[in-house]
Amino acid sequence: MVLDWAELDPAKLERVVKMLVRAACGATGIDGSGGDGSQDLRHDGPDGLTIYEVKSFTRRLTTSQRRQVARSLTGAVGKHAPARWVLVIPLDPTPAELTWFDKLRVQHPQVVLEWFGRDWLDGQIAGREDLISYVEGAQYKVLRRAAQHAQERAALATGEDYLQRVQELHALGGTISPFWRWDVQDSPIGPANVLTAQTPDAATADPVSINTQFTFPAGDPDADAARAVLQRWLRSGGDVEIDGRFIDDVQVLASSEATQRLIGDPSRPVSSVRLITVPDTTDLPLHCTLALEDAAPPSAGEGVVVLAADGLDEPERGLPSVPFAFTKRIVAPHGVAMTGADPSGLLLGRVQAGADESEGTELNLSLAPLAGRYPHDALPAIAFLAACRPGTRLVFKQGPVVLTSYDAGGEASANVDYLHNLIAALELLQNHLGQLVPIPTDPPAGREAGELMAVASALTGTPGLLPYDGLSAPIVAGQIGQLLDSVPTAPGALYGAPDAFPLTLDGTTYKVPGLAMWSPGMQLTNREQLHALAADERAGRPVAPAAAQFTCVGEHKAYLIRAVDDLGEPYLPVPGLPGRR
Repeated sequence: MVLDWAELDPAKLERVVKMLVRAACGATGIDGSGGDGSQDLRHDGPDGLTIYEVKSFTRRLTTSQRRQVARSLTGAVGKHAPARWVLVIPLDPTPAELTWFDKLRVQHPQVVLEWFGRDWLDGQIAGREDLISYVEGAQYKVLRRAAQHAQERAALATGEDYLQRVQELHALGGTISPFWRWDVQDSPIGPANVLTAQTPDAATADPVSINTQFTFPAGDPDADAARAVLQRWLRSGGDVEIDGRFIDDVQVLASSEATQRLIGDPSRPVSSVRLITVPDTTDLPLHCTLALEDAAPPSAGEGVVVLAADGLDEPERGLPSVPFAFTKRIVAPHGVAMTGADPSGLLLGRVQAGADESEGTELNLSLAPLAGRYPHDALPAIAFLAACRPGTRLVFKQGPVVLTSYDAGGEASANVDYLHNLIAALELLQNHLGQLVPIPTDPPAGREAGELMAVASALTGTPGLLPYDGLSAPIVAGQIGQLLDSVPTAPGALYGAPDAFPLTLDGTTYKVPGLAMWSPGMQLTNREQLHALAADERAGRPVAPAAAQFTCVGEHKAYLIRAVDDLGEPYLPVPGLPGRR
């Protein structure tokens, strides 16, 4: 059987690919939960270190995806100096992609680069029924097991006969215990045998318990880390896995003899234990408002109304607020948490409480990944986080009633302020263009960021500082001499209004109309070169395309401004330059 890789969940796809690489190449997987250090898997062999980079891309590689691959390669080379680097991806390369990959080889000549594509993966997974079952889900495993059961019966004549026998076996299994039965279902770890209640009161009438005894040897860093993971899960819940070497015993105990027969031997050998808390949505969602207010801490649960002059309830000093909805309750052995988000799903909140009410509660706010979202969706969330300052409080309210509140803490991080400015600039850009501009995968930096901020500033009517000290403009063929005659040798102000200013973000170029480049002090710096080209033009000799190079002088800089129709007399037109000048 061959898998349709493009239909798989990316996280499950990467997990299966890692399993195949481990089995075929003897590699060791790297846990990337805290950052994988530019290595998904690694193998130290006699010929040196090999690093495997797994990507779940199943369509033709975009510019952003190619950049991600190149960044992973650069990180691996810089941090680990491998002898061999292998890209493992369920995609066979096109000629254009091979050309791009060959360029990476040229950039890193000291490393052998290889591409394991779909053909390689199909060959590795052929015959691996365990992995096919894992990715195909519960139905695949149901059919496999039903087929095994059916071997004990007469030969099957039709598919309908087969399905009937599966149903009979399942019904027969439900007769072992009146309260519980085994089902094969999808779970967070793939298809699994799930003990399912047959009656609403099964958990109280015939409770089943799982008793696990852990041992964490002193002086073992791995044991200390595993203990910390367990303690965090006991308080906060979630999804964690504890390695079997820290587990002395696991017993699954039923209250009734019938259910114990259904479960089997109470003591279970395990290679690991995975602890998962299932969210409770009873009486949820809880809709409220998350507001930022001046610090004047109210008593928890007391109604607080702030009346403005017109009698309306509103945040003081124009501080922001956002609608918020708590959608999940996580009940852990030693604590309870409520999680939710704003309407965009980008501002995530988690209120954590201990088992003892005297411990109080704590709030954690975070931002979901922004890549691919639109600035008008993201701006309320990022603006809210950026507004958090000392002396303010985060308040959850329903109408005027305060549910709970927290000190906002210290200043917003520099990264939050930076993102806020970038996203506000992107919203200005898309409003000016009249088209949607998605947030780039990687926040703009360097020249990209400088040009974006200059565009946004100019669109608001304030000169925007460009991230360079010079401008280059192509000269219309045959007009080099006219340009030289019109541009003074002394520095002066320069104004240039192209038909559109090109702004490139994440590989996409946007043509922004209505802007002009301006500097109060610039000078033509390649005059001698242009004189030689002008002489060639006059002599009728062929001349390659030329450009006028202008450089800022002294303390002067280059800016973007709103284009104007009439500059007035001090400005003289410069022939030979395209655009509106």
